[in-house]
Amino acid sequence: MTPAEIRAARAAQPRARARDFAESHGIPEAALVAAFSGPEVVAIAADPRRLLPLARELGPALALTRNRSAVQEREGLYGPLAEEAGRLRLRGEGIEMLIDPRHWVHAFAVTEPTAKGAKRSVQVFDAAGEAVHKIHLVADSRSEAFDRLVAELRLAEQVDSVPFAAVAPGPAAGPADWRQMPADLFAARLAAEGQRAPDRLAAMPEVRALRPEAMTELLERAATAAVPLEIRGGTAGCLQIFRGQVARILPAGYWINVMDPAYNLHLRTDHLAGVFLTDRGPEGALTVEAYDAAGRLILTVTGGAGWESVVAALSAA
Repeated sequence: MTPAEIRAARAAQPRARARDFAESHGIPEAALVAAFSGPEVVAIAADPRRLLPLARELGPALALTRNRSAVQEREGLYGPLAEEAGRLRLRGEGIEMLIDPRHWVHAFAVTEPTAKGAKRSVQVFDAAGEAVHKIHLVADSRSEAFDRLVAELRLAEQVDSVPFAAVAPGPAAGPADWRQMPADLFAARLAAEGQRAPDRLAAMPEVRALRPEAMTELLERAATAAVPLEIRGGTAGCLQIFRGQVARILPAGYWINVMDPAYNLHLRTDHLAGVFLTDRGPEGALTVEAYDAAGRLILTVTGGAGWESVVAALSAA
């Protein structure tokens, strides 16, 4: 589709979610955003080493990272960056991420007029135009810091169409022993070799296969017992990490949702094709890993005090 065709189609479907609209029209989500290039959509430098220090100046913000099956939304403060095993780690107040800068390729500063006022966001995409991470301003964000971010990162060339390419970088380096390898690197390394992580896990006698409903059980039991969780999910370019207790667990059709004041998780239970209990969390902690039908990692969950009681009774496959 040409940018003009995208704009015309969007005008006919203004309420559709951006990702759903893009998928239904066979275009990358970034193509939809770029098609509206102008005063309200500005192409900016995507390098996280430049972008994220400026995001710290926004003050309170909402960090959103999603893949095909799970969305995490966390309000908090962006923090400093540090190099860590070939990736960048960001630790702020409530917001924590592991970042592979190779996948931060396209970025846009977006201002969307609404009846309730302007909605501002920074949206980052990979080489193929798939969303990597989004920063949404909230009521207490500093709008003047957003303006500075746009001014400092604005690209010289502003066009309504950008080139896309297949995502080429392989997985970042990691330890050889699968127990020491984070689940996202384990899945990525096997995928690069033409293998599926769920197949490898299912063949290991020390790994316990769980039923898909175990993810709902896990969230509900952790909420009831106030067990702190560590939830990791996202994309190859950004793994967003939540640490804390969850309280309000709401099913809605094939979604299971955490709907707490500063943290939301939306998980598609119909995408849960492989769920496993492993012992490769921090310091050998028990971890639940969830994969989709293509063998892609959806998210992982581990926990603090009381976690072993939560996972002990999860439904076995």
